[in-house]
Amino acid sequence: MVQLATFAIAFTAVLSGFASAKSCKNGGVYCGTALIQRGDYHDDIVTQLAAHSQPTDETHVQQSLFGCGKGGQITFREYCSKGCVGGDKKDDYCS
Repeated sequence: MVQLATFAIAFTAVLSGFASAKSCKNGGVYCGTALIQRGDYHDDIVTQLAAHSQPTDETHVQQSLFGCGKGGQITFREYCSKGCVGGDKKDDYCS
């Protein structure tokens, strides 16, 4: 009985993580840091950076801009050498 309760609690915790993750909004522009906060985008960011011959270090992961397409697919736009800024209610941008 205890194992069943433990499994139920663990399963609920896993599902709540999926429910809280959001994909990006189609047409939006996001900094890498914002994408990582929204959902599981780290691997997609690294893939996009590599595909555009960009370094894949954490600075480039976090400080690059990405466009969001249908189904939450992202596309590399540019690296923000002076920093990437969250746009509050608008698109993110390079400073």
